[in-house]
Amino acid sequence: MKNIIHYFRLRSELRGFLGVLLICTCTEVYAEQKLSADWVETLLLNDQTQRNYRGGVVYEDSLRQLIVKADSAHVRVGDAIYLFLHQVSYKDTVREIRADTLIFQDREDLATFRGHVYLSDNQRTLEARTVRFLSKEDSLIAEGDVALVLPEGRRLRASQLRYDLIRERGNMQGQTQLQVVGEYGDTLEAQSDSIAFGNRGQELFLNGNLILRQGYTHGKALSGAYVDSAIVLSGRPLMAWSNPTNRDSVSAQGEKILIEMSDQTIGALELSDSSLIHAMALANGHSQKIRSDSARIVFRDETPQRMHAWGNVMLDLSERDTSRAVLSGGDLRLAYRDGKLDSLTLSGGCLGSYIAQDSLSESRLGGKRCVLWFSNGELDQMAIFDEAHCTRITRDSDDVTVSGDYLLLRFDPGRLLSIRAEGDVRGHYSAELEDAP
Repeated sequence: MKNIIHYFRLRSELRGFLGVLLICTCTEVYAEQKLSADWVETLLLNDQTQRNYRGGVVYEDSLRQLIVKADSAHVRVGDAIYLFLHQVSYKDTVREIRADTLIFQDREDLATFRGHVYLSDNQRTLEARTVRFLSKEDSLIAEGDVALVLPEGRRLRASQLRYDLIRERGNMQGQTQLQVVGEYGDTLEAQSDSIAFGNRGQELFLNGNLILRQGYTHGKALSGAYVDSAIVLSGRPLMAWSNPTNRDSVSAQGEKILIEMSDQTIGALELSDSSLIHAMALANGHSQKIRSDSARIVFRDETPQRMHAWGNVMLDLSERDTSRAVLSGGDLRLAYRDGKLDSLTLSGGCLGSYIAQDSLSESRLGGKRCVLWFSNGELDQMAIFDEAHCTRITRDSDDVTVSGDYLLLRFDPGRLLSIRAEGDVRGHYSAELEDAP
């Protein structure tokens, strides 16, 4: 018999950001609610009354403007258990829920959606195999292939999600993943033991064995926080960039690393407290090691473009694993071109030495400021300003000593080629150097 409508008294109650459907028998009428179907029967089973609804099942609550549809439904009146089956859909004014089944257990205040559950509102979507709403705790638990999509392209995956519906904060456990899709298709990916979030998902906290990846850049740390388009890594954090073509690489360490995002793409790294930066060009064996109190690396098109280190800076430049330049100062700025070191400026008192390729000579130098230029990644020229001085020592004796207001040193790969001095020049020399004073 079709179009039979059976009325009974129900109460529905909405809670939280995705909504909870609670259905129970009542002694009072709060609003007119009805459950209709193409066919309905009432049975007495083991001294319990059960009502069965089949075909085009529709539950409506006109006061709360919600509707539940299913292929069939069963109501066990004595146990206060309500079951909607097959192609279940729930919809109110702000959210929709789809599932294979919906079970409500009145005495436990528990509503359970099962089988390909999909929940959505204006701000986010949630998918899982099972979603349970616990009315007494005002919480939601989702299990099995949980996928939560938040605003600004943030996608989270986990085995389990627990969400506090009142405070709007939650925690994800088991194989947790975060994906942030950038405006131009770049995707930031993160894995950790767990992810906690608050402020409606605006603040994400990734805890335990954090691994971070985007393009050529990857990192790891014990924990991290993602807030306002920035990521803070803590607990022995390490970030590294590598070019898959020429295999050049840059690694950065510090007590904390701040990752600044631009259009959801890594724009800069800022290191604090005992930072260490190591840049390596495997093609020619060149490397730069920088130790400082703090540092900042700026990226463009997934490639380091500039570096700034400050506070007790120590710089170690190696060419072909033989010649070395070791410098110290208070502030260091480096510029890259096409992924290779192009120039650097060291200020705040510059002291150091240059050890030639054959290791037979060492040039000790200093001044208030030093500027180094590179050609194809190799040291080409060095300018020293203000109280500049350079002493080249060969076989335990100094063959060149020169000082002045300004020194310009030119290098041939692996050796000091010439020195030019200007302004209050003083010194002596016994070696044959081009332009030696």
